[in-house]
Amino acid sequence: MSLTDPEGYESPGAAAVPISRLRRTDALDETIGHLRAPTRLRAGSRRTGRDALLGGLADSMLVHFLRAPALVGGIVPSSPVLAAAMSRHAGGFDAIVELGGGTGSVTRRLALDHPRAALTVIEREPTLARRLAIGCAHARVRVGCVHERAPDLLDQAPRTVAVSSLPFRSLPDEVARATVATLERFLLAHAARRLVQYSYGLRAPFAFRDPRLRWRRGERVWRNVPPAIVWIGEAA
Repeated sequence: MSLTDPEGYESPGAAAVPISRLRRTDALDETIGHLRAPTRLRAGSRRTGRDALLGGLADSMLVHFLRAPALVGGIVPSSPVLAAAMSRHAGGFDAIVELGGGTGSVTRRLALDHPRAALTVIEREPTLARRLAIGCAHARVRVGCVHERAPDLLDQAPRTVAVSSLPFRSLPDEVARATVATLERFLLAHAARRLVQYSYGLRAPFAFRDPRLRWRRGERVWRNVPPAIVWIGEAA
């Protein structure tokens, strides 16, 4: 685990693309604040099941989705079957960079399957990033959007695979463009690099702008909600 500040993860620099319009509403802020508010306990007492449930809900995928649905993309983490499928296509590389670690379902599988690969995780949400840093000591966790953390992706070894759970279909246009541009730079820098990304539709996750890059289907994962397709992005 990379500890670059007291919180246990590295804080992002200045945002390259403003996303202030995606901030949660005041009403939702108030709700989340209520869920996060510490419960006063008597000395020696234990936190009740209800308190623990509310604490977990405050940091759940649902709450993060309600804060910024365009950036989170969904309320259900990737299934173990989908995580295993993505991990299969990440084998044989010297380094792995996971984009959008979320609650860590894919992160844990990558760390388990590829213990010798250097693992870096980029996660936009600080609370989730903190959990990833604590729960996966094998990984270096970086906070921010991918385009904000470009050096953490671009400065990797030639044989690096990016494993992405980013919701490209719902990302704001400016964030999607900046992210795709960063990924294209990553893939074109070395022929051995790959991008593993899933989608819920039959179309590729997004269109490459550079004609030297292409998508190919890895596999279909039926035992996921909803069913998904794992795609491989690479130089043609």
